[in-house]
Amino acid sequence: MRKLFYSLLAIAFLFSCSTETKYNIEGQIEGLNSGSAVLQKVKDGNLVTVDSVALQNGKFSFKGAVDMPEYHVIRFADTLDAIPLFLENTTVKVVAHVDSIPKAEIEGSEVTTLYRTFEEQLMNYNMQFRSLYNEYMQANMGGDMEKVKQIEAEYTKVEEQQQQYIKDFIHENSSTVLSPFITLNYMMPYLSIEELETIVGNFSAEVAESEYAKDLNERLDVLKSVAIGQPYIDFTMDDPDGNPVSLSSYVGDQYVLIDFWAGWCNPCRQENPVLVENYEKYKDKGFEIFGVSLDRTRESWVNAIEADGITWPQVSELNYWDCSARDLYGFNSIPHNVLIDPDGIIIAKDLRGEELSKKLAELLD
Repeated sequence: MRKLFYSLLAIAFLFSCSTETKYNIEGQIEGLNSGSAVLQKVKDGNLVTVDSVALQNGKFSFKGAVDMPEYHVIRFADTLDAIPLFLENTTVKVVAHVDSIPKAEIEGSEVTTLYRTFEEQLMNYNMQFRSLYNEYMQANMGGDMEKVKQIEAEYTKVEEQQQQYIKDFIHENSSTVLSPFITLNYMMPYLSIEELETIVGNFSAEVAESEYAKDLNERLDVLKSVAIGQPYIDFTMDDPDGNPVSLSSYVGDQYVLIDFWAGWCNPCRQENPVLVENYEKYKDKGFEIFGVSLDRTRESWVNAIEADGITWPQVSELNYWDCSARDLYGFNSIPHNVLIDPDGIIIAKDLRGEELSKKLAELLD
């Protein structure tokens, strides 16, 4: 009797395992008969291989399970193209031609279908931006400044419409992982802490447990820790000569502007003349700049310092976006700056051009 009981228990266990909800991707790439298909997940900004299979007459298959929909890409050996999709525990069919892999037909994933609708609308906005840019260049080259102003105003209008569309999409789809995913990847530089808190508060209980929502909450905590009115956070990096330098060695008895930049960043280089002018004007009046470079090589970093006439302290880890200070201060684009008062309190952020000059004049003139 006991043996029968354990036998039935084992059968029940096997049955429960076999009926576990899983994903099943069945693909066909016409014109690509050999090679391999690689399923990859985006993790911390890097592609991590989840599975890899050989193509057989252009066909491939992936099987597995995920806790909830996650963004993945399918790549193919000997091609540079990829198929993005949200992997979820359903049967998904993927059909494409080797000459148009990114335009693959995908059936069976509701989240992927919804995301594609979102991307199509963004493409419409991008087409408008390109058209306006071409008009802007023609008007600028022709010296038609009135036309230039009109195009700039129209560009701003379209940009506002695009951001409003994204915000509405995030709000309307708060019960799917697309809401935190799109917030993280499209809107972080444009949202206030209050707006982020509202978005996070609207997530369904299930979505709130997704890795995207958890990542968003971590980013929100970082932004709160370095919000205006909060004490600055210290860090130490090497200067161009390899000597460790701490931000704290400059904070106190003067205003310090942390300037996050890079030699490869054109907007940063365009902003540098403004910094040089203000530094010369206020460096003897209680103002310092602490430059933090996101360059990848010392050569490119030092060349940019010399070319732009930078004379204020500079540090870097030479790790591109993998910068420890970026993690501390929670920014996603450069140039980015943070102004610290003599008491070590953050009093302003992202001061550009005339705005920076006015702020410094207000504080130091």
